[in-house]
Amino acid sequence: MMFRYAKLLKYCLALILVLIVSVCSPDGKASDSDYKLTFWSSNNSFEIQHAREIVSKWNEMHPDLQVKYQPVPEGRSSEEVILAAIVSKSTPDVYTNIWPGVMQQYVEADIMVRLDQFPDFDSLYSTRVPISLHDKFRSRDGGVYQFPWKCNPIVIYYNKRMFEDLGIEVPLRTYSEFFQAAEKLTRDTDDDGYTDQWMMDVDINTEWWHRFFDFYTMFIAASGGKTFIDIDGSIAFDSPAGIQVFDFLRHGYQKGYFPNAFFQGDVFLQQKVAVHISGPWNISHLEKYKDDNFEYGFMAIPVPDDYEGKSFTYGDPKCAGIFKTSKNTGAAWQFLKFMLTEQSDKRLLEITNQLPIRKNISRNDNFSGYFKEHPQYNFFADMIPNIVSVDQSIYLQEMFDIISQEFDAACVQGLKSSQEGIRYASERCRSLVRMEEL
Repeated sequence: MMFRYAKLLKYCLALILVLIVSVCSPDGKASDSDYKLTFWSSNNSFEIQHAREIVSKWNEMHPDLQVKYQPVPEGRSSEEVILAAIVSKSTPDVYTNIWPGVMQQYVEADIMVRLDQFPDFDSLYSTRVPISLHDKFRSRDGGVYQFPWKCNPIVIYYNKRMFEDLGIEVPLRTYSEFFQAAEKLTRDTDDDGYTDQWMMDVDINTEWWHRFFDFYTMFIAASGGKTFIDIDGSIAFDSPAGIQVFDFLRHGYQKGYFPNAFFQGDVFLQQKVAVHISGPWNISHLEKYKDDNFEYGFMAIPVPDDYEGKSFTYGDPKCAGIFKTSKNTGAAWQFLKFMLTEQSDKRLLEITNQLPIRKNISRNDNFSGYFKEHPQYNFFADMIPNIVSVDQSIYLQEMFDIISQEFDAACVQGLKSSQEGIRYASERCRSLVRMEEL
């Protein structure tokens, strides 16, 4: 796993970068007049279309400073591809698919340009990014090395027909309301003695990233927007909120509201479950494959009965950044700003159906036509100010591995209590935090 070798990699990368001879002058201007900026995006087909359009417009407007575009090369993950590019000194000038979970690793290896060094950074950041998110993407040294670009807020999808047939009102705000509905919606529909319709699918796969879409999202909601690590370095999920989420998941499996099995295909679309946790990317999938009788709506993530406050959720954000190997960081910043204009964001929405991280986007006249034509996305757009990212820790994957193991033992298998699972997970994660501080 890439994070297990993060410390060693950090020092190796630092050594490599020391050997790189800088060709930039202090003002970020290249010494080679024929230099072309390189830009990489995600290799998602819709983002490729968007990137090509933006690059074409830029090149038309800037004949003296052209941009060469390519999607990030294929690999097991884009993060591993970027690490390989760093070592081989073949990183692009600008990259727009940075997962914040790897940024601290990049920062400690000293391979990212600090964006808030540019004189017009503050004005752009304050104009575009909701104020509630201003500090969410800062690194530990106080600098901003990643510009929040797009997000996919995670919410509850629900089957309208199933709810209406049983007279269940929405939203289901609390855990108690959720389980009252689950008692009605979990059924044997064909009277063969076996449950064939469940309340919700919670993936029993223990691979670390699955926990982003159950435990982590639910913990964010239950804790009022916390991540795994508090500002003081303590483990935030070692708390009543963390235990309540484990209790929720454990109860769902014990009562049979969540199927303890793997299924082929989309169980929500097959109407085997009444609700499903997902992001806005799922809308296009449902619209493409649903039949005429299938209707769905959205709800915020349920919270403990005693919770009072705003509805927070995991935002699954992706960010843009500039690598220090760029020969023209000033021009790279100009191109990055071009990627972040309202017009570029509008095309991102129209082509990819992915939400730019932009304040008041659903009430901005420039985007009103899109949201009028695609009203399903309004719910997600309104969640943007309350999205949460991830901790900037080089041991983040290990933490999610630990949580996933305890999720399986305590919630799925019922081999230990929620308190025991949370306590053991927090002790192991605490040791990782101490290692990182050394």
